[in-house]
Amino acid sequence: MSKVFTELLREAVIVLARFSDVSSPGVRKWDGHAYVPSGSSQADPPAAKWWGLLTALSGMLDAQTAPLSEEQREYLDHLLFGGMGSFNDFVLDQNRLGPDAAAANQELNRLRKEMFAEFRKM
Repeated sequence: MSKVFTELLREAVIVLARFSDVSSPGVRKWDGHAYVPSGSSQADPPAAKWWGLLTALSGMLDAQTAPLSEEQREYLDHLLFGGMGSFNDFVLDQNRLGPDAAAANQELNRLRKEMFAEFRKM
């Protein structure tokens, strides 16, 4: 299994994480050093869906020691790089989510290109 591919999946998870969490005003979150105010945010359901899927995929693929079966390759190819409804087709709504979504979309585009190239090598 390609460690580079699973690492790219994890990078996409990190990008999606900030759009997948619901926070209420007054809630504090651990920032690694202290509890800090989180502000309020509204999770984006499609981002949360992809966050969950990519998190699960990266964990499963990282644990797999055998090469991908043909069925696994077909499934991943369709799920990640297929047409409508695939991860390749996913974009964050910049009008609703603001300027952070534009930067995240650019990062996701870069990661998808790298994922596709790495997937073809596997």
